[in-house]
Amino acid sequence: MTRIRPACLAALLLCTVALAPASHAADASSPAPVRFDADKMAGLDLTAIPPDAYQDILVAGELNMRVASLFEGSELRASIFESTPAKTDHRTRPNDSDEFVLVLSGKLILTEPNGTAHAFTPGQALVLPAGYTGTWEMQGNYRELAVLMQKRGR
Repeated sequence: MTRIRPACLAALLLCTVALAPASHAADASSPAPVRFDADKMAGLDLTAIPPDAYQDILVAGELNMRVASLFEGSELRASIFESTPAKTDHRTRPNDSDEFVLVLSGKLILTEPNGTAHAFTPGQALVLPAGYTGTWEMQGNYRELAVLMQKRGR
């Protein structure tokens, strides 16, 4: 079992709290908390992404990716993403939203265009600002919890 560091757990809990406003007993129409599906968090029942979806940015490995949505709100989206070992280069395809990532398994190495590399292992978390144009290298059986802030009007 992967042990999540207290700081990462705190960030995850803050994210979870942000997903669902507190309910009020007197207001039955108030949204309820959203519990993430434990099977999906464990990598079960994920949906395959067509291998050619990221072929234009693949630089190494073979992309066998699977994904599952955990929450889709008006401004926030949470999902589980899993991949076999691969490396993608995002110079021509930067991420278009701020993204919180909690590594659940495997290893993630993000390398900035200037060559600075950042490695993340299970239990470690990061925020990747919109516009990131470096590389993503996923090692081992890589799986992450990704929470994205959607821009209004999308």
